[in-house]
Amino acid sequence: MTSAARVHSASEEAPVSTLACAMIFGSITFATVALATRTWLIGDSRALLAAMKPTSKPLDTKSFSSIYSLLHHTTVFGLILLFAYLCENHPMYPHDDKVYDRDQFFFLIALLFLFSFYTIERNGHGQSKGSKNSPESSALEQKLDTLKQGPTKGQGVSYKNITNGSANHGKSEDGTSLSSSVDTGTMQTTGTYIRPTETRPCDDILNRDQTEEWKGWMQFVFLLYHYYHAEELYNSIRIMITCYVWMTGFGNFSFFYLKNDFSIVRLLQMLWRLNFLVIFLCLSQGTTYILYYICPLHTYYFLMVYATMRIGKRLNYSKYGLRIKMACVAVAIFLIWDVDSGLFRLLHFPFCRKKPVLGATNGTMWEWYFRTTLDHWSTFLGMIFAANYPIISLFYRKLEALPPTKCWLGKGIIGGALLIAFSVWLKGPFMLGKFDYNVTNPYFGLFPLITYIYFRNLTPTLRSHSLKFLHEIGKTTLETYLMQHHIWLTSNAKSLLVLIPGWPKINMMVVTLIYFMLSRKLYRLTLYLRGMVLPNNEKKCKQSLMAMGIVITAFYIVAYYLHYIGFASLKVVALISVACGLLLYQTVMDAAWSSYASTDSSDEISLADTFFSGNNFGADSEVAKYFPAVVAGMVLLILGISWHGLAVSGAGKIRPLHTGCKPMVNRGHWIPVDGCNEVARGIAFRDDGIQNFATCAPVGTGYTWGWETSRSSAQCRFTQRTTKELQKRLKHRRIAFVGDSMTRNLYHAVCRQLGITDAGFYNAGGPKHVDIHRNVEHTDLDFRWAPMAADELQVAKDLHDEATRQDASKYDLILIGGGAWDRLHKFTEPNDVAAHRGTIMELIEQMNALKKLDIPVVWATPTTINTPALNTPEKRELMTEDHMADMRKIYESLGVNDAATFVVDGPSFSKERAGESFDGVHYPPDVYSAGAQILANAFDWLLPQMEGEDKFTAPEPGKMAKPFLGLMMLCLCFIGLFFFDGFFGFSYLACLLIKGILPSDLYLEAFSVLHEKAKLPPLTFNSGASMLTEYTQRTEMVPKMVKNTIQKVTQKKREPVIRKSVNVDDEIAALLEDSGDVEMR
Repeated sequence: MTSAARVHSASEEAPVSTLACAMIFGSITFATVALATRTWLIGDSRALLAAMKPTSKPLDTKSFSSIYSLLHHTTVFGLILLFAYLCENHPMYPHDDKVYDRDQFFFLIALLFLFSFYTIERNGHGQSKGSKNSPESSALEQKLDTLKQGPTKGQGVSYKNITNGSANHGKSEDGTSLSSSVDTGTMQTTGTYIRPTETRPCDDILNRDQTEEWKGWMQFVFLLYHYYHAEELYNSIRIMITCYVWMTGFGNFSFFYLKNDFSIVRLLQMLWRLNFLVIFLCLSQGTTYILYYICPLHTYYFLMVYATMRIGKRLNYSKYGLRIKMACVAVAIFLIWDVDSGLFRLLHFPFCRKKPVLGATNGTMWEWYFRTTLDHWSTFLGMIFAANYPIISLFYRKLEALPPTKCWLGKGIIGGALLIAFSVWLKGPFMLGKFDYNVTNPYFGLFPLITYIYFRNLTPTLRSHSLKFLHEIGKTTLETYLMQHHIWLTSNAKSLLVLIPGWPKINMMVVTLIYFMLSRKLYRLTLYLRGMVLPNNEKKCKQSLMAMGIVITAFYIVAYYLHYIGFASLKVVALISVACGLLLYQTVMDAAWSSYASTDSSDEISLADTFFSGNNFGADSEVAKYFPAVVAGMVLLILGISWHGLAVSGAGKIRPLHTGCKPMVNRGHWIPVDGCNEVARGIAFRDDGIQNFATCAPVGTGYTWGWETSRSSAQCRFTQRTTKELQKRLKHRRIAFVGDSMTRNLYHAVCRQLGITDAGFYNAGGPKHVDIHRNVEHTDLDFRWAPMAADELQVAKDLHDEATRQDASKYDLILIGGGAWDRLHKFTEPNDVAAHRGTIMELIEQMNALKKLDIPVVWATPTTINTPALNTPEKRELMTEDHMADMRKIYESLGVNDAATFVVDGPSFSKERAGESFDGVHYPPDVYSAGAQILANAFDWLLPQMEGEDKFTAPEPGKMAKPFLGLMMLCLCFIGLFFFDGFFGFSYLACLLIKGILPSDLYLEAFSVLHEKAKLPPLTFNSGASMLTEYTQRTEMVPKMVKNTIQKVTQKKREPVIRKSVNVDDEIAALLEDSGDVEMR
């Protein structure tokens, strides 16, 4: 944007998809408000109460309350999207920059865990009591206790409690837990059978409470990482993302194994959970899907799990069939990502392109390759853990059944080995730089992950307790991840939302509160709407999705057409919303109002009586018929005015500065800054070993230059331009500085801003009045020594001639500054003054000629003169500040300032520091740095970024392939699969000291009863023979009484336990568990 940015309408900068969303949600909002007003006027609040206390029941198109609930929740959803859009594009105050404070960052993390510690609670609060506590069950289990004293010699049979559960999928079809305690028998083959301890499903390894807690603290750290831009924690955050992706494999594998449900309904419900919010964010914000890469990443790996379990699903319950199938998937992963075979490009080219887009500056093909490569093994490793989960649970509980010495000996040797592996990773790959670490993460990220799992579940006490506060955060990780882009943070998570300027910590508190409240609300809305729109009916699911697709497409076509013909305005959007809203309102009234109004509502309180002093309008009164549309129209009017008002008077999103900012960029002041604050002291102590400071305020105060506050609607967000930003802006540019020593110091300051840290260092023995050339990061910076106006004129002519003769030598910007030497040497005689004026006029002609060649010309006025510090009598006589003020006026009156494309005003950044000019003319380097920052901000309109300016070559997928490390992962996967160990061989270390706990020998014991209780197909070997057949043959010596007892207990535990939902949270939790949902970062 190079012209003055004055927004005249909310629709002026809104993308087509945003206008389409405005019409969709505007229509729904109109109908919702009208329907609510209609029920309110007649004093019938049933529908309103039903919407305020919702349940996730399927939509009933004949029920007024059901339809209104759907419209009500959709309206709330649309309002949140509107709020996010306004925060992103039309905030009240300019977005703020991120600032990293290591001390505060870790303080907040420590505070989180300290507070969370006080919310520790026993798992399973609020769960229904299982059959274990019932009198009948207790009697039966007492009988089993007699039999569970251990196998008699030669018999080799015992009965144990077997528990299986998953973090997110632990319920059977009838509502009872699939991981509930069940007693059964098992074959003892070594004569050293260990009877495992019993546990509740909610206290088992990686139970739901624990995984929600895990996601909660990781999400908190991840969000703080983004808020503070804590780059030094990148490798740690990378591991946390690996953990989230690992949970996708673990949770979804568990669900598909336990439920054996591969229906289209289950698929659509999960895809809805993962993508509903992100799709509407893309539409409402006009962003790209790849920007929110976590959602496509988890969707992609969910589909991988689904395909793995769905294809050849009869093999899922074969002891080796499933593992062979998974081994084939492991080989496919190896060939696609670990070998540069071209398979990745072949599989993904229909969906990914090489053109840069928002969220993928190197093209979607590379971005997708990069994102998937970082965790291409993680989901599969989670699947392996889930496939061995019953064995892992049994392994833990068998160890815990041993005497304490043996128990801790077995656990200790495993823990010690894991700690060794973890420490090797910590001192090796983890310490690598960001880019080198990215290459190693897919292969070594496993070790901190399984180490955490092992030690977090080390004892029954650790497993049976969780931190409630972190658990609550963990419930909404998907929503908090998505909404951080536009509410907590802005500019797609690159800047901070400001609601209370000048109070950063108070602002953080307020914004965080709003952010978490809205994320929690979106979490509920997503589940409510899914339950209504995608019921457990395939036909209705398809109809709902088809209807949604038709509506979105139709409104998008309308918005596109309006935009195409130049008729897209907020007024037109409002008119369409009112028309469609009226149509929707009348359709609902015709379909469901009569049956709703005819039902008895005498027990309801008349809301109309409260506000209309006893007036009660009948259902067929004129007020009840027409007033709802008026109220709905007023609500849309208020929303439209708010949107338009913020668009016109708000700060706008972060974008390049426009030419309208020229008058304000030189306005600023030097502000004293006390460097002895606690933040600075902490950094000095940690990084430099400084115990305390000596030169503090008021005697040692430092200064920093800052811009005056401008009105938000000016959209002039001046900020410090970092070295990285400047290098990007000036890449492949040529800039010339022409002038005296003042201009030379400004030249050095620009060089320092670009990364040449020693530019302009004092050197009494070095050359002074010479030309200088520097090149930094493909940017050419030249200084031409021209102290007099005549010298400047000659250099300007030379530069013009060079640009005319050869375009390759053309400069992209020329900065000219001078006047001090002319005042000192050319203003002693009247003839000199006249000659100087003539020279200036010629210089103006050359400046205009250069501008005609599309070369911006910047004029730098002389800095403030510190008259008392002038070190020669001649200067004190002819070059005082009063003289220089007259000189500046002469240049301005002759038209130099008008001829220049932009003027850097020297006194604006030097007059308040004049006393620090050591020779009356020159200043410390930091003063010129302020002038360099003024110029750097002006580059936005002086040197606008041009499309195609820097030839783009997209990186090719395959660069991150590591075949040898991939082979290492294949070996680990095969160990996990065929040695039946979720800890990838580490569990076998305990078997060196303790007999009877070999993971490969626990398969039958761990899985057999699970299959019977969950009504899963019988376990088989590859030959197809039933494993239960072998199991029966191996337990022929078991008395029939024992078998009958087992069957009674199992049958008793299989009986459904009817639980009444106490509140909405219970219903949400139940729905979430039924869906097999796995939240993500």
